[in-house]
Amino acid sequence: MTLSPLESLAVSINAPPVDQNLLQPSTFKISFSRLPYVQWFLQKVNVPGISTSPQIQETPFINAPIPSNKMTYEYLSMTFTVDEGLWAWTSVADWLKGLTIPDSFQEYQNLTLQQRLQMQSTRPQYSDAILTILSNKNNPILALQFTEVFPVTLSGLQLSTQEDATTIITATAEFGFTSMDVNRQV
Repeated sequence: MTLSPLESLAVSINAPPVDQNLLQPSTFKISFSRLPYVQWFLQKVNVPGISTSPQIQETPFINAPIPSNKMTYEYLSMTFTVDEGLWAWTSVADWLKGLTIPDSFQEYQNLTLQQRLQMQSTRPQYSDAILTILSNKNNPILALQFTEVFPVTLSGLQLSTQEDATTIITATAEFGFTSMDVNRQV
């Protein structure tokens, strides 16, 4: 017996989900070609939200919202522990400094040369990143591929003589990107 499209939809709505396992917040890994120290000390990362601003279609009766043709991504945000040599923190700071050229054009030229040597990149101001979400058995479920990633903000570091030696210092960096592609691994 063949079901009509409406009957098929009703069956799929009433069927239980194929995977009933819940996502665990600690099962992820990130591959960030430009920031190996940050990915080593990473504690938190977000899956950026996606939004659009509806356009207004004017009619004689109401101004009706309609879907827009542009998406906006939230920033990719990462929190990492800061190593004693500040390698993770300074790797983001140096990247930001090279992008913004605060002191001289030479800093941007140095960024270009350094990145071309390390990554053979023709666009050294950007990097790609892959956030892999893992199952409760640490198997890849899906990969989020971020393209043309660049730093936007880097938090400061709070040092205090009132803290003991077991206090861990963390920093947060936020990154803009041009696209996020979701690739299922199962």
